[in-house]
This record gives sequence, structure tokens and C-alpha cells, in this order.
Amino acid sequence: MKILKTILLLSSTILTFSAFVLIYSPDFSAKKNRSFLLRDEGLSQLSFINLANPSENWFQPIPKGRDLQLIGKGKVMIGTENGFEERLISTGEKTGEITTFPETITARRLRNGNTILVGLNWENEKGIVLLEVNKEGSKINKIVYPDFIYARLLRETPQGNFLITANDLVVEGNRKGEIVWKAKVGGRENPHAWQAIRLPEGKTIVASGYGGSIQIFNEKSNLVKAFCGPEEKRGNFYSGLQILKNGNLVVANWQGHGPDQGNEGTQLLEFSADGKLVWSWKQDPTKFSSIQGVIILDHLDLDKLHFENENGILNSKE
Repeated sequence: MKILKTILLLSSTILTFSAFVLIYSPDFSAKKNRSFLLRDEGLSQLSFINLANPSENWFQPIPKGRDLQLIGKGKVMIGTENGFEERLISTGEKTGEITTFPETITARRLRNGNTILVGLNWENEKGIVLLEVNKEGSKINKIVYPDFIYARLLRETPQGNFLITANDLVVEGNRKGEIVWKAKVGGRENPHAWQAIRLPEGKTIVASGYGGSIQIFNEKSNLVKAFCGPEEKRGNFYSGLQILKNGNLVVANWQGHGPDQGNEGTQLLEFSADGKLVWSWKQDPTKFSSIQGVIILDHLDLDKLHFENENGILNSKE
């Protein structure tokens, strides 16, 4: 616990602390049949990868933006700088889009079927702005959290609140525009924390961006756990995060802007719940640059909308 408190007081990365470097020799052989969707920020590319049958792989150029989500009917939604697009998982073909909201940061489909768009100093408001739109793109509701100057991804909690990463903070806001919980992300002065997911017992797990680690906070906002990969697979910028049905978590290890980052780092990492590296995937530098988002598709029903359940696991809406 003393080490964890020390980390929060230091502006340098927690990766300098060997206490968080977990040396592990995983067996990757059981993961050879995996398939997954990847969002590559460096190339502005969406791709499907089938490790067992590479002939099914596809690569599609997409607009700039953030995040990806399974929305049912065999489709994936991606956030764009003007709203969002919907594409077929089988081919990557675009089947729909909303493009009337410039300066959108990210998009997330809600349990009620509407979509939340996230912006900053946006729609004639100051701070983080959430705009709820229906399937036609008409505005349904607007929520404002005025005291913030940064925003990245959003996740709806099982209670209907919103977890939002805001640089060195992760905050939980309700539909009234009230902040009901927040925690400070450790690792460096401006970690640009990327994504948060609510866990049982009020805990919250965060992909800490430039913090280069996974961090877990309790309901009192205290850091209770943090970990990264072994030395040879340490995180540069932990971004898109998914919790699997077995409790393991997969995170994208983004390497930087631009099209020439494909030789850098190991960009997909899977950890057990106790922080041990159990699988990794090294990208082909001729096809990828800098992976920002990932969805492992194994055992998921692609015909249903997916969101994080009460255990933080990506699951389908029944």
C-alpha cells in the first residue's frame, strides 16, 4: 500500500517501479483460434483478424475518431470526428452514419438504443458535453459537466451513470449533470487516461494512457492496484480495454501518431485478473501502425448490442 501511495505522489511514470513489473511466461497456444476487431489510429483503419483463418481478414480505411462497439445485427459502431459510422463485421462495409456533429470526441450506444456523443466546449456549452441522439440523429438530451478541460472515452454504468476519462481524472456523472465520483489517475502529470470500466463493489478499472499501466480504484477513490507488462512488453500508452468472460482483460498498447509505428511495441496484451501477462499479439508492421482499440470477438453474439455488465465484462443485451 505504501508503494501505491508513493506512485500517486510522483509525477514520473509508475513504470519505473519494479514492484509493478510482473515477470511471467505465458502459454499462448490456446489463443490461436482468436478473432478480433482492431482500430488503428496511426493508419485510420478498421480491421478484422482471424488467427485461425487469415483468409477472412480485412482492412478498411475509416475516418479519424475514437472507440468501437458491437451494436448488434452483425455491425460495429465507430466514433468519428463528426458523429459515428456503422459497419458490417463480416466485411467492414459501411452501412450507416451520422455526420452532423463536428468536433465529436467519441460515441457510445446506450442500453436504450440511443447514442451518446461526447464533446468538449461544444454545443454552446463549457466543459464536457454529452449529447444523446436517436437513430435518426435527432437530439434527445444534453448533459453538461462544466468543470473539465479534457475528455476521452465514455462507458455507461449498469446504474445508468457515465464514466468518462478526463486526462488525469476518471469521473462518474449522472444524467442531472452532477459528478458523483472521481479519482486521480497516477503515473505522470498528463497521462491522458483513455478508458474506464466499473467493476463490482464500486471499484473502477482504468487504462491509464501514458501512465502505461492498468489502475484499479475503490469506491473511496483510492488506488488499490496497478500493473503493467513485463519489461519487454511494457506499455507505452494503454488505450482500448476489454474484460473477457473469464475475468481476464485485454488492452491495446498504442505507440504514437502517424503511419510508421508498426514496428514499435507489442500492441495487444492480455492480463489475468491478478495482473499476469497471459497472452500477447505482435502486429504485422506492413499492415498496422498504432492500434488504439480492440474487441476480442470469441464467444460474443454479434447479433446483439454489447456493453459492460455489472462485473465489467463485455456482454450482450438480452
